[in-house]
Amino acid sequence: MTEAAIEEEEEQQGGGLVKIILIVLVVLLLMVATAVGTMFATGFFSEPEEGQDPDETLEEFETEIEETEGQIEAAPGPMTAEIEQKFLISYYTFEEAFTVNLKGSKKVMQAKLGVSTYFDKDTMFNAEEGSEGWIVRHLVGIRAAIGRVLRNVTDEKIKGVGGEAEVLEEVRLVINEQLERHEKTTSAPIEEVYFTELIVQ
Repeated sequence: MTEAAIEEEEEQQGGGLVKIILIVLVVLLLMVATAVGTMFATGFFSEPEEGQDPDETLEEFETEIEETEGQIEAAPGPMTAEIEQKFLISYYTFEEAFTVNLKGSKKVMQAKLGVSTYFDKDTMFNAEEGSEGWIVRHLVGIRAAIGRVLRNVTDEKIKGVGGEAEVLEEVRLVINEQLERHEKTTSAPIEEVYFTELIVQ
């Protein structure tokens, strides 16, 4: 490498360092200018108004705070009853019993079912024509899904330890599946399912 080429390379490297220093200085100057401009805009450098007593200003602030506190105390309390209503549990009982043959057996199971939800009672169970609740609106599909679950129950399963709870959980899942599919809800509306009557004979 010739001496002239080495000197040229050193000049280029030095030039790059100078550029970086200049960029940093410009950024710092912009930050200082922004801070000073903000201080001017907010009145940091302005003289206080003549005749403005700091004690009077403080008293005015204290008076405003007291008035605000009085308004808060006079305001009506939170609507706890309305909030609590949203978290009340509601129940629904299927009017017609489900009657199925137990799988692999000549025995028959007859079951009446009830469900519970924390969703709005009218949204879920309203039977009024024209504004039916979700369960009533999809009753045919829900009963069919429940029937499929119950037809797969064996005598051993229903009599076994935890068998009833397992069947009820399967029923809860298929009801929620129907509601989620047709009502486009992302949360499981049915909290629990119950046997209100259960006969196996």
